Amino acid sequence: MTNAIETKTSFPILDAYFKQCYLDNVVRGGVPMIVETLDGPIGYHLFSRKHGDLERDYNFFSIEPSFFSQGNGAFRDVLQNRRSDIFFDPRLGDFNVRQFASLIQADGYNPLSVEGLKFTFDGDQSQYPVAVSSALSGEFTPGLIATRLHQAGLDVESHLVSILASSHFHFKAAFGEGYWEDHFTYLFDLVDSFNAVYPDQLEKLLFERTVPFFVSPVSVLPRCEKYVLKPNGTVRQYDAVHHIANAAQSAWLQDDSGELRVNIYGKLLTLALNKYGHLDPNGIGLSYEAEKPGWNDAMNGVPGLFGSGVSETIELQKLVNFLLESAHRYPKRPVSLLKSTDALALALSQITASESFEAWDARMTELEKYRVQLSTPQNVAHNEIENYLPILEIMNQDLTAALVKAKAARDIYPTYLIYEATGYEPILENGVPKKANNGLPLVRVTGFKMQPLPAFLEAPARYLSSLSSKEEAQTLYQSIKLTELYDSKNRFYQTSESLEGWTHEIGRIRAFTPGWLERESNFLHMTYKYLLGLLKAGLYEEFYQEIQTNFTCFMDPKVYGRSPLENSSFIATSSNPDPKKHGQGFYARLSGSTAEVLSMWRQMFIGARPFVYEKESLIFRLTPKLPSAFFAKGVVETKLFGKTRIIYHNTSQIDTYDSKAHIERIELYSSGTVHLIVDDQVEGPLAEGIRNGNVSDIHVYIEGGPKQ
Repeated sequence: MTNAIETKTSFPILDAYFKQCYLDNVVRGGVPMIVETLDGPIGYHLFSRKHGDLERDYNFFSIEPSFFSQGNGAFRDVLQNRRSDIFFDPRLGDFNVRQFASLIQADGYNPLSVEGLKFTFDGDQSQYPVAVSSALSGEFTPGLIATRLHQAGLDVESHLVSILASSHFHFKAAFGEGYWEDHFTYLFDLVDSFNAVYPDQLEKLLFERTVPFFVSPVSVLPRCEKYVLKPNGTVRQYDAVHHIANAAQSAWLQDDSGELRVNIYGKLLTLALNKYGHLDPNGIGLSYEAEKPGWNDAMNGVPGLFGSGVSETIELQKLVNFLLESAHRYPKRPVSLLKSTDALALALSQITASESFEAWDARMTELEKYRVQLSTPQNVAHNEIENYLPILEIMNQDLTAALVKAKAARDIYPTYLIYEATGYEPILENGVPKKANNGLPLVRVTGFKMQPLPAFLEAPARYLSSLSSKEEAQTLYQSIKLTELYDSKNRFYQTSESLEGWTHEIGRIRAFTPGWLERESNFLHMTYKYLLGLLKAGLYEEFYQEIQTNFTCFMDPKVYGRSPLENSSFIATSSNPDPKKHGQGFYARLSGSTAEVLSMWRQMFIGARPFVYEKESLIFRLTPKLPSAFFAKGVVETKLFGKTRIIYHNTSQIDTYDSKAHIERIELYSSGTVHLIVDDQVEGPLAEGIRNGNVSDIHVYIEGGPKQ
């Protein structure tokens, strides 16, 4: 299985590390088995499951005890771990995009628990034994049918292929718990990955592919039902979601004729409008207004402090930029939205308040009206994309201003902002104070004062990956090195500066020992996200310097305390009071760190966008970013799509990211035929042949100096 990422450099330990990370990524995110159905080819993710490792047994997971097993997974985790699927099997197409876009609700949130796929058979059940036909009478998994076929003595593979080809698939999910603000940020990664392989099909994906809306049995309460006055006189935001009695745990938005569907562009626009709607009172971060924070679960007290996240603002800006670019590129293409969402877009575009608090109040008022409307029967509106240019321009302007304000708060982008109410009015009901379900009196806030929390690594990491210029990245990188975000003793990074001066009200993170779990430790997933940001921002020299002390494969096993091929949840930093623990890795290795490693591998060995579409022609273009030290006798090997070998020949021993480095020629090997391309790219049918898997080997010759 790990041969799919087989890579050969001058560092065998790194080559082995890529394989282990690929395997760990599969164990959490699954590996897609491509099967034909009545709905077209799909990816059925084998082995996927929640990260319930032996070292982290509190995290419940289940795996189907059968052939073709799949298990439950958390939305954020599974989505991230499938980010690079298409670079290992392009036959997957847009399936991952459609699955996770479907789970985005009309309110912009999503269920936590992703429970795989099930199927319904639309063929002739009578041709199978009773044990098989009875299973085909309702929803089933491939594993169940394979088991019944095996027990009946029938050939499993051929019959299963036939059954699935006569079946429809169904996405399965459940609310689980909570609405995390960061979950939406990973959906665009799937769109971006698809665009890097199928740029010629992006327009079809955005405007012709349609998806439904998941419906959770939970609603986000309006401000007048969750802003409460504590006995000590402070105002807080508690119990922000309402569980609807007797509602189905898993449902899809419908009208009288069935599921309501919108196109992918419409779903992305729905997402952007909802998130923009709860930009915080200073117009900087996205409010944690639904009980949960962002990526760092241990900051679970921040929502109660009217907290917001700049990380999510950065990601929303990236999404809005994409929607705006697409609107200019395809101005006449139709967009389908719920009519209520269409009305929300218009209402948000007509807000004229210039003062931050008033603008926030107006946005939230419109968003709360919209959420009420979602409880009524819905239908779909169709408009040309240029109809939404006004609101997209407004969102773009406001988000650009938000990041300017965020940078003004301190030289390193803050990750978390909290707000203290500076004024409030009691909410009365029949002349007496109205109380929330928790018994505390409800209030209407009339003013806020903002305060940033200590610096965390997350917002800078996301800015580097999404929006930063190389010059900005260089300045940010140097600034971070001078803060507590950098552990100079171990020469790696940690989640945040010291939290010692803050109360436990910011969340359980404050109860942890410094340098342990999410608190001021080297939380590997976030450190790797930061390293990926350096790479994507073009800081190649800095990236390769940093991985020497940040990649576990290059760490001293005697200090790390486990195989350097294994990732940890976190590594104890010098912030920890026990020097014996410094540099030691702890807890389960199945985490988002593997998704970041695969993304770094792609950027390093293949490039961000191996395929582009220009002048109605598909172009294949490799842009490796490799140091000369990686080349063993002038050669580095890797794989594309899990099977096509790429062999880089670097006789000049030049860093491939050097401005003087260029690809002199490319040789394609296909069914005994060699195609020589004296250029740095492959165009037309040959490029399509590479994507279709018809090329076994690609030899790339890199030279230094002027291109001849």
